Amino acid sequence: MTEIASRPQYQPPVNELSPSQTSFTPVEDVNRAIGRWLLFVCTLILILIIFGGWVRLTRSGLSIVEWNVITGIIPPLNETDWQNEFDKYKQSPEYEKINFNMPLDEFKFIYHMEFWHRFLGRIAGLSYVLPLLYFLRKGGIPRAQLPIYVVIGLLFALQGLIGWLMVKSGLEDRPSVSHIRLTLHLSGALLLLATCLWQAFKNLIPHERKADSTPLALPSVLFFAALYIQIAAGGLLAGLKAGYISNTFPLMFGQLIPDGLFNLAPAWINLLDSSPMVHFQHRWFAFVVLGLAIWLYIRGRATHVAPLLRISTTAVMGITLLQVLLGIATVLGGMPIALASLHQATAVALFGAGLMSCYCATSS
Repeated sequence: MTEIASRPQYQPPVNELSPSQTSFTPVEDVNRAIGRWLLFVCTLILILIIFGGWVRLTRSGLSIVEWNVITGIIPPLNETDWQNEFDKYKQSPEYEKINFNMPLDEFKFIYHMEFWHRFLGRIAGLSYVLPLLYFLRKGGIPRAQLPIYVVIGLLFALQGLIGWLMVKSGLEDRPSVSHIRLTLHLSGALLLLATCLWQAFKNLIPHERKADSTPLALPSVLFFAALYIQIAAGGLLAGLKAGYISNTFPLMFGQLIPDGLFNLAPAWINLLDSSPMVHFQHRWFAFVVLGLAIWLYIRGRATHVAPLLRISTTAVMGITLLQVLLGIATVLGGMPIALASLHQATAVALFGAGLMSCYCATSS
């Protein structure tokens, strides 16, 4: 206790406490406006990721068998329109092999889920492009920063394309989407969110508000990289429906390391295509992520860092613990939709906290 009490506290630079802190120049005003706009776009992306998980869990993703960029913004308006859409769905493998007894009312539900997911994707894209054009016209975005904004726009477009290719994979022979394409779709969404959020941080967190946080750079980067891998592995788990194969913890099929993890050949393909292996690696790699979160938290407490970095590392620690507990509860509960959705939402929240730790620790 004496050591903690005597530890010198982080002292912000003098200019951080100057009157200019509350008196912004026009450039600072523009940066804050851009940062808030990007945070709004990030919020839409976050909602899209969470809602996309709900669409998957309710098996709604294959209900719309066409990709009409313009006319697709209008839902069926009458019973004739609904019957036409239902007739198209009846030609899909999912209907023929799984939902052949589905009534029209149930089809309307899954159609609405997929429709609003696509609609929100369009809204998110427009919410990015239109303000971007405005800021470019007003000269608010420096020319040197233009490439990163172009990259974000391209990532938006790529997400739409990957999303359709994912859906298309379930409209040919198999009654489900490719788990590889689903994982690419999720990974792309995370990359888009990270790029947009990083740029928002650059506009909202002034350089002088960051301390020398070099000791936290390595643990923050390693944690974020491991978390990205873990969430992507969750995409594989979801695509293979591997979460349903075992509802016990810590044992799987009565064993700590179950048999059959390497049944496929070559051996490396099990990491992608074997349901037992994907489930096994996802549940135990979570503890690697937890270990890195603990390391980051301890380094943050032992090092004199800026308050924002300390807050973000504390958030990482707390959310990681919660996420591990949610994952275990989801397994033990047999993958209930509500709990599985909460598990995914918490993963995205942790992703944001981890990215802020990375930014504060590496951008000083």
